Amino acid sequence: MTRFKSKQLYLSALLQNGWRPVLFLFLVSLLPLVTSCSDDDDKGNIPMLKGKISSYNEFGAAMLDFTEADMTKAGFTLGDVISITVDGKEIVMPYYDGYYTRNGEYLCVAYPTYPSVCFTANNVGLPKELTGLEGHDVVVKMKEKGGRLDVQTALSMKYTNDRNDYPTYSDAEFANARAASGGNIASGVLHRSSSPFSNDINRANYVSEYLESEKVKTVLNLADTEEKMLIYDMPPYSRSLWVGGNVILCPLKADPTADDYNNRLIEALKELPSRPAPYVVHCMEGKDRTGYVCALLEGLCGATYEEIVADYLITYNNYYHITPAKDSDLCNTLVSLRLNTCLMYYAGVNDESQLPNIDYAKAFSTYLLSHGMSQQQINALIQVLTIANP
Repeated sequence: MTRFKSKQLYLSALLQNGWRPVLFLFLVSLLPLVTSCSDDDDKGNIPMLKGKISSYNEFGAAMLDFTEADMTKAGFTLGDVISITVDGKEIVMPYYDGYYTRNGEYLCVAYPTYPSVCFTANNVGLPKELTGLEGHDVVVKMKEKGGRLDVQTALSMKYTNDRNDYPTYSDAEFANARAASGGNIASGVLHRSSSPFSNDINRANYVSEYLESEKVKTVLNLADTEEKMLIYDMPPYSRSLWVGGNVILCPLKADPTADDYNNRLIEALKELPSRPAPYVVHCMEGKDRTGYVCALLEGLCGATYEEIVADYLITYNNYYHITPAKDSDLCNTLVSLRLNTCLMYYAGVNDESQLPNIDYAKAFSTYLLSHGMSQQQINALIQVLTIANP
């Protein structure tokens, strides 16, 4: 049966066939029904997938009972804007393979190492009304095909865990291990790295060798609980630091606005001056959580915005071969989405255009004071970071 694109074409065909007026009027009366059926068919072509919330991961994301392959089969592709409906609440969000939104913004993620697709509010976790819903129905619908494809394309960077894929890099660069030197931080006192304990990304041995060569004595671990530490097969120097009681455990989610983040971090920073330098700060990759804490320490010790940004972006060169010189637009996007949201919170401003002109030593001291550190404790922290290690 021929399907007409419009009522006008349908009427024209009837007239050309010379049908009698009575039959013509009868068929015209059926046109709304024909159009309605066509519209319903079009709606049926909109990608949709039904499933359930199967569990919640350690970061507060709702894990769904379908995979990226299921999403693809249903007609969704990375970079689409979708809606997810749970218990009558519809939330519109982008669909990515990584956490490419600002803190607190919703997104659906097909993360490469996750067993299934999840959705969450980036680095914050889902609000209370969307937790504890294991087994509840979920409906995913298309809202805008390719609506965030530009972000997905720009930020869907992949790195490998094969040392041979980084032939021009030193072991330290491959391990994302380096000294932090912004502002007045003394040479060799503060370091940052990927994990020296977990070898999930095949870098722990290289980090451990770096820490031994730099004679690091105290570790600020932003990734692990004691339970996790007990199951790791650690490299020798890393194990000596753990067994010797030289590791401050401060597991954080990458959301500096959260009370839990602030409470844990402040307690760890209060403790740090009582431990011997040199220090290293790490999470798993040494990227976001490590980047945020090092930015805080660097700024507290007088680093400029430019120094903080430069240090932050070294990580992206170490993992993804990205540099500001050849990838300026991408680096600007990364800084805006990741680092700037953190700096704005620490500095107490709402406009990222203000960031290059802030006195970070003053602003970050105010942040620490407002979150429970005394001026004496802040001074002690600055002192151990800015005095050269004997």
